[in-house]
Amino acid sequence: MFILPSLQALKIFECASRHDSFTQAADELGISQSAVSQHINNLEIRVGFKVFNRESKCIILTPSGRALLTSVTVNLHHIQQTIEIERRKKHSNELVISTPPGFAIRWLFPRLLAFNQAFEHIKVTVNTVSDPLNFNLYHANVGLFYGEKDIEYVKSEALFEEHLFPVCSPDFMHQHNLQPPLNLKALKKLMTLPLLGEESTQHNRDTWRDWAQSQNLSFSNKQPLRQSLSNITLQLAELGHGVAMGRTSLVMDALSRGQLVALTRAEIDNPCHYHVVHNPMMPISDSLATFITWLQEEVKAISVAAPN
Repeated sequence: MFILPSLQALKIFECASRHDSFTQAADELGISQSAVSQHINNLEIRVGFKVFNRESKCIILTPSGRALLTSVTVNLHHIQQTIEIERRKKHSNELVISTPPGFAIRWLFPRLLAFNQAFEHIKVTVNTVSDPLNFNLYHANVGLFYGEKDIEYVKSEALFEEHLFPVCSPDFMHQHNLQPPLNLKALKKLMTLPLLGEESTQHNRDTWRDWAQSQNLSFSNKQPLRQSLSNITLQLAELGHGVAMGRTSLVMDALSRGQLVALTRAEIDNPCHYHVVHNPMMPISDSLATFITWLQEEVKAISVAAPN
């Protein structure tokens, strides 16, 4: 005899567990707090054990509830993944691409219009996420992943070569009397100015340190002010808050528009790559092959771009 609860009850249980609150679960699901409570009560009757201990201001998973949550979470994701995979087989002209926000905002989005116009029959959706290889969560056809060159991924290929070099806004350049291309004395002065960097959970590279060491330069007492996302760092540079370490793909458009200025021709090869990583659970459709071919043609411009 099956004693499985309804899918709705399990989804409500997962939501309440995630928030540790019936009220917040009700807000997310668009139902009343009393409806959430009633579904949980019915669930506990159905399974024959308590899943939550009700405290005065919160709910706490019981050991049995925690075990059930693990099973529910894994299987709900598996069900969703199966649905997505099978749906994509019927809608092979729909693509989902996961990519870091910086690359999406500063390079990919400005070029997608041209792709959409050239291939009107292909619908592309872009997930801007910090972990584009989490295919269980985002169900993308491919992830554009930024990471170390020497890391290999199953069913993947590197996209392009690019360089690292300091950039700032024209106003910041004039304010600090910087005259590109900077000579060695000016580069030493540069290291005393406000520097903007990024922190990444995807790789362990410090782009400012890599570049400074290549030029035999040292930091002043102040370390770069770091942001979690590269596009935030470059936005701050465009607003005149300091000097950022530019990556070719992320600054080439801003350089051509005059929003950023390359301060020196002293560049280094970026020790990281963008990789196209295929979702092993998804088929490679004609639409995906078309998109990747287009992408590979577009990124050729990155490899040849250089600071002025």
